[in-house]
Amino acid sequence: MARFRWRTLIICLACILVISAWSFWIADASDAIFQSLRCGLCHKPDRKSAGPSLPEIARAYSGQQQGLVQYLKGESEPLLDFGKRQMMEPKLARTREISDTERRDLADYILSFRGK
Repeated sequence: MARFRWRTLIICLACILVISAWSFWIADASDAIFQSLRCGLCHKPDRKSAGPSLPEIARAYSGQQQGLVQYLKGESEPLLDFGKRQMMEPKLARTREISDTERRDLADYILSFRGK
């Protein structure tokens, strides 16, 4: 019986490690997309810059991941518009070129800043 408990404990710990590693990998992949598209030049995690901060965007799109994906795909207007839409247009052309999965990952990355 004690042997079974140890086996169960080891299996549970292994699962936790795998899930944690997977979560970190996903976050790194999403951050890599954000960085490769150079979104961070205008959208900062801690302050407003040339564009709204990541927390501002995340709060505006809270609970609306699909709305953010549609915006990144060029299918909708932004919920936040600070009169810089023209400046953002060339960058949006790049978000239209990435895959749907990458676009969803990018949206999830941005939305992860909601509580920050």
